Amino acid sequence: MPQLTGGEAIVRMLQLHGLEYAFGMAGFQPLPYYDALARQGKIRHVLMRDEKHGAFMADGFARIRNRPAVADATLGPGATNLISGVAESFGASIPLIALTGEVNSLIAGRAATQESDQAGMFRPTVKLQIRLDRIERIPELVRRAYAVANGGRPGPVHLNVPEEVMHGRHDFAEGDLYADPDACAVGGRRVRPAADLVERAAALLRAARRPVMIAGGGVHLSEAWGEVSRLVELAGVPVATTMSGKGALDERHPLSLGVFGRYSRTANDAIKAADLLLVVGCKLGEIATSRWTVIPSMARIVHVDVDPTELGKVYRTEIGLWGDAKLTLADLAEAMRSEAAALRERMAGQRAAVVAAKRAWLEEAMTKYTSDERPIHQARLLWDLRAALPDDGILVADGGFAAHWSGLFYDAHAGSRTYIANRGHAAIGYGLSGAIGAKLAAPSRPVVALCGDNGFAMAVAELETSRRIGAPVVAVVVNNNTLGYVKALQHSLYADRFLSVDFLDTDYGAVGRAFGCRGYRVSDPADLRSTLVEAIAAGETAVVDVLVTTNPSEMLPGVDARVSASASAAPTRPVKALNFAQ
Repeated sequence: MPQLTGGEAIVRMLQLHGLEYAFGMAGFQPLPYYDALARQGKIRHVLMRDEKHGAFMADGFARIRNRPAVADATLGPGATNLISGVAESFGASIPLIALTGEVNSLIAGRAATQESDQAGMFRPTVKLQIRLDRIERIPELVRRAYAVANGGRPGPVHLNVPEEVMHGRHDFAEGDLYADPDACAVGGRRVRPAADLVERAAALLRAARRPVMIAGGGVHLSEAWGEVSRLVELAGVPVATTMSGKGALDERHPLSLGVFGRYSRTANDAIKAADLLLVVGCKLGEIATSRWTVIPSMARIVHVDVDPTELGKVYRTEIGLWGDAKLTLADLAEAMRSEAAALRERMAGQRAAVVAAKRAWLEEAMTKYTSDERPIHQARLLWDLRAALPDDGILVADGGFAAHWSGLFYDAHAGSRTYIANRGHAAIGYGLSGAIGAKLAAPSRPVVALCGDNGFAMAVAELETSRRIGAPVVAVVVNNNTLGYVKALQHSLYADRFLSVDFLDTDYGAVGRAFGCRGYRVSDPADLRSTLVEAIAAGETAVVDVLVTTNPSEMLPGVDARVSASASAAPTRPVKALNFAQ
């Protein structure tokens, strides 16, 4: 019966659950946990410069590995700093364990140092809030945290540990110190829908003439990339994705429609013309549906989701399939296998329309992709970045227009999680820190963070973290010295009445060099690709500062649904749109 401090017991349980990384900053309350980490070699602890960015790093790690990391903090301001990061994981369904110290229960409510209702503040942004108020319950409650974080729709769990529990001691029975191996990662337990519902859904797909699959982030969480590809090849169904689902199918595939919603190439037109929508792992939220304007109100929908409360939540659903995306798509493919040849033949017209529409979009987009204008066009930046980054390279797009431009103009290759956009809460400042987490999860793959200038400024001190821990990433800064998305909206909605959007010019390449990193500043598009290639190949932390347009009418990749149709922004689809209903 080992006698352990609360901190030691927590570390022992995290080891048993296979934890690889914890990100945090110490204070008095969690010191026994830190001391236990210092005396073991299985879990690597990463000190970062701000607790919010520790949560972002844990989130980025989990998106690649589909298993939780820990984001820890001391009580009070340390805990409250975590909340923005945890909110992203909650909105995006990413597993994470948020571990915080808490005031000693004997002095709670007496204006103890840094005391606040941190449990109450965390509660709306986590799947479950757990107070570890008895030391002997640590094994049980850590197991519960993992089961909840990874089970069903994944998400963050908050473990709040009072001082007397963390610093206390208890004789734990060896039989109490164990982990449930099926609860350590996402997908350890999977649910599949009833066979009769699968057959009904397959019958609808067999009868459809213009079906479209809509793939959300649930495809990545389920690692259902092979199943998506198989169904596409089997039945000839084209695939549109949310930004969170981007890359569910290699976007070079002839039947990849790309991202749909607020900014779309051809996907919106295909969805509007569809006679059946197969929605997989997608909440059908505001941005994905361009404020619920893309999907026809009377569309026939088969909805697959691991969370049954999503089925029929927004749109009338003909068949709701409560199940894991990987298993459900496999079952659907098997139910349709015998008629695959006939299905592909019937879908030939739709396939030809998809290919023609994509070709027309690309022909128009090439003027942007190959633009020599100065300041540099953002489509040109993304074209050259795609050429510089290997197929398995990971692009982490910061919140704001960095995500929207890359969602529209960057192709995700490999049919897996090679593109990350923090769409759960869409906070700017995520890009660099999320990229560091992704790099720790995939150390052999190059990782690039695409950041707006202010988002990068919010996280800039984490450059030192990247160098110190040996997680080299390349930060590409889209620099227009302004809050680009807000300025574009003020331009469109308020006739150029700008307020609190502009910054002084900052050379972020020089900032990178000041942190001991490689630093570049690019103003000529002719230098762009070679600079990106050099920065990525170097294998060191680098900053590539790219000067892009300061014209607010050109800052968005298309028309935001919240802005009137007369807003001066570039069109998001070709003038000669093809008719998918043919």
